[in-house]
Amino acid sequence: MSGVKIIAEIGINHNGSTDEAKKLIRAAAETGVHAVKFQYRNLDNAYADANREIGDEILLCEIHRNYLEPAALTVLAIYARSLGLQAGVSFFDAVDMRDFGADIVCFDFLKMPSVELCNASLIDAMLATGRHVYLSTGCHRESEIESALSRLPVAGWAPMHCTSNYPATLHNANLGYIRHLQKRWVRDVGYSSHDDNWEVCLMAMQLGATVIERHITFDKGAQGLDHSSSSTPDEFTQLAEFAGNMDLILAGDGPRVPNQGELLNRQNLGRSFFANRDIVPGQALDADSLAYRAPNIGVGRTEISNFLGKVVSSPIKKGAPVTRSVFKPVEPVGPDVLDIARRLCLSLPVRLHDIAAIQVQFPIGAYEFHLSFKEVRAGPGSNGLDKSVRYSIHLPDYVSSTLLMDPFAPDDAQRAASLDTLERTVVFAEQLQEVTGRSVPVVGSFSVVHSGLESFFEDHAALLCGLLDRGVTVMPQWLPPIAWYFGGSVRLNAMNDVPSAELISSHGLPVCMDICHLLMGSNVFGFSAQELMQRLQPNIKHLHIADAAGVDGEGLAIGEGEPGNLDVIRKALD
Repeated sequence: MSGVKIIAEIGINHNGSTDEAKKLIRAAAETGVHAVKFQYRNLDNAYADANREIGDEILLCEIHRNYLEPAALTVLAIYARSLGLQAGVSFFDAVDMRDFGADIVCFDFLKMPSVELCNASLIDAMLATGRHVYLSTGCHRESEIESALSRLPVAGWAPMHCTSNYPATLHNANLGYIRHLQKRWVRDVGYSSHDDNWEVCLMAMQLGATVIERHITFDKGAQGLDHSSSSTPDEFTQLAEFAGNMDLILAGDGPRVPNQGELLNRQNLGRSFFANRDIVPGQALDADSLAYRAPNIGVGRTEISNFLGKVVSSPIKKGAPVTRSVFKPVEPVGPDVLDIARRLCLSLPVRLHDIAAIQVQFPIGAYEFHLSFKEVRAGPGSNGLDKSVRYSIHLPDYVSSTLLMDPFAPDDAQRAASLDTLERTVVFAEQLQEVTGRSVPVVGSFSVVHSGLESFFEDHAALLCGLLDRGVTVMPQWLPPIAWYFGGSVRLNAMNDVPSAELISSHGLPVCMDICHLLMGSNVFGFSAQELMQRLQPNIKHLHIADAAGVDGEGLAIGEGEPGNLDVIRKALD
């Protein structure tokens, strides 16, 4: 899923300053947009020397005040590309393009401004560069647009709907023209926005615009012609987030299927039947023995009638849920299955209060503690744990009921709680290592990006390297593109895509590869799960194995996911 591309147009909002332009470029990069764009006019070729109207004089003054020479724009384009952005430029005359010479290859795309749509020589010169060309349709009648576009080759260009008012009011948006362009030219169509309200861009995306161009500024009230019809970096962050999720937002044209978060909320907030007294094996279940309470972890209201009067095979303690399993005899796990599990070094996730019972039913000799922040705060001890068992630990994702684990949070309380939780967990790992004489790896979900992906990895690599000096390996786990946090879904921006894989390799980070997260990320970002796993093979020191479906259906039983998932799981086990 590629999402919608967002172009943050610097235009002339740099006020003629390369330093200001660089600040705008960096701000744009941090918002998550796809590209930035500049404008260029040769000053000697911009306006005639004859008497000018007042509007012409204002424009000429602004053009001179905000002029940057080709060499400066080329440097800015290279700078933008170094930040992972594409760079583009608008020209108003084919003659002006010659000022860049061979350096025009530094730009990834070119833009035809609305006022020059009928400038055939300029369009031809742009297409001749081999760069993708966007053509803005503002200011022109349909017959002129038809004439300008009908002569063009099949590939290499895309029209952009535009209302050339600065700013454009809501009643002048005419967004329906996006669909007209799509039908007439049968290709991707963009939207060049000068709207008063940036939210109009969201409606353009819904209508199928695949590229959104809008001016960026630090101050909408600043002196200059374009600031008032621009958006701030904060608004671009919101715009980029919607753009990146547009495919997901508009999904669902089919029978209703609850997502994983809804299923979790149905469990946590819904109700099921619990025993209000002890029920022993051989006793029939009756309505007087039941209470209907939250959470929904047992038999529900729509199916309880199927079990009333049936004899239970397993004891049900007072306050325990009535589950389907209590009507079936407990069958021990066969020795062949246990042997395979031990041979493959498989472990099971357990809670502290479950470990004794799980060890009896599944004696495979390896378990991973999934801790809550309350358990960590209480100080989990190693007393009573089997020294012959292999253990690993999963850090809590949360440090409170409302805050995620984030050792670098700007908020002092969140940062302190995260570091305290991490420290207490490391101490628990040290205790387990002393008891067992084996390493006890710690897996953590580190997901919050504050100032760019590179800074995220630099900060976490330094932190985790310090813990490694104490003899405890803390591994970031590969994350899903969309996580189920706080009863809802949150888009994550680290540890789940190809750029993250490259930074994991460059920093030499040991990681836990979560296979179901990997499969969902493949569905969102389009990478090959097997190829990415192969790329990270030297870094993968631990595996979480489960099946997955779609972009957020995680933790499925193996074999219940999508076709092809089993091949990835087999590869992981190999």
